[in-house]
Amino acid sequence: MRWNHRIKMFTAIFSLVAVLTACGGGAKEATTKEPIQDAGTVATATNSSDTSTADSSAADTNAEDSADTSSTSDTTGASSEEGKIGVDSTLEELKQKYADKLGYIRVPLNDHPVRRVSEEGSKNINIANYSDAVVNMNTGIPIHSDSQRLIDDAFPFFTIVQAPEVSYVSWEEATNLERAMVKTLFISRQALLLTEDAMKNKDYTSQSFTDSMEFFKNAAEFDSMAPVAQHTYDITLTKLYDKARESWAKLAAIDPEQDEAAFAEKYTEARTEANNVMGLLNILLSTNEEERLEQTYGK
Repeated sequence: MRWNHRIKMFTAIFSLVAVLTACGGGAKEATTKEPIQDAGTVATATNSSDTSTADSSAADTNAEDSADTSSTSDTTGASSEEGKIGVDSTLEELKQKYADKLGYIRVPLNDHPVRRVSEEGSKNINIANYSDAVVNMNTGIPIHSDSQRLIDDAFPFFTIVQAPEVSYVSWEEATNLERAMVKTLFISRQALLLTEDAMKNKDYTSQSFTDSMEFFKNAAEFDSMAPVAQHTYDITLTKLYDKARESWAKLAAIDPEQDEAAFAEKYTEARTEANNVMGLLNILLSTNEEERLEQTYGK
């Protein structure tokens, strides 16, 4: 799915659920936390080095995007020991080596972003993604394009395009999860537009429709791991993203040629859940997110 070419073909924009209001300035403070992924749950995932997600992602991007991720694929795919998910690390090591000035731990995609994290004095092991992309937990490879071109289009779309009068944080100040949502939700928005176009034309055989369903399936896979929460609001964002993923899985599971009414119903649900997480993302990227959260959702 060549998002950067096809996105220009559509003018419809989903309305965000957020109430967009004027605001003041100031960057949010980072509150770096222990990874919240539960090690017991993650351990039930497949340990095979499944590259189907990476193959699909590569097919969905142009030559420029493929060049951006190919070096990551070569190095990260072999990052884990046989039978293990992630590279063993301690939380203190990650903080010392990868924490930025805001306190966010940011592991590059070409340096094994999925980590098995232990903490001194504890026997618990948490498996977490410390990159700023949604990745396959077995390979560390992004499920989506990760090019600068995507960021240049997607970040303004979720900020100043929605509400020019609002003040926003910079890309450098956004959390890993917020960055990953900017990329993933921008592509999901395009996939929903392509799906809507297929429904209007009753054409479910096009490559664009097939690619859209494949993206939704890949994003909904258990192996697709979003970045670990490192800010209080990341937890809420994760919950809304998970609801969107569930709706995408239900949509992609239906053959519209067999049951068009059921497909249309699930499409509406998928669009609603996507709008919900997009609306929250716009608020969290603003510099007065607390004020806007209260205005939109109440205390």
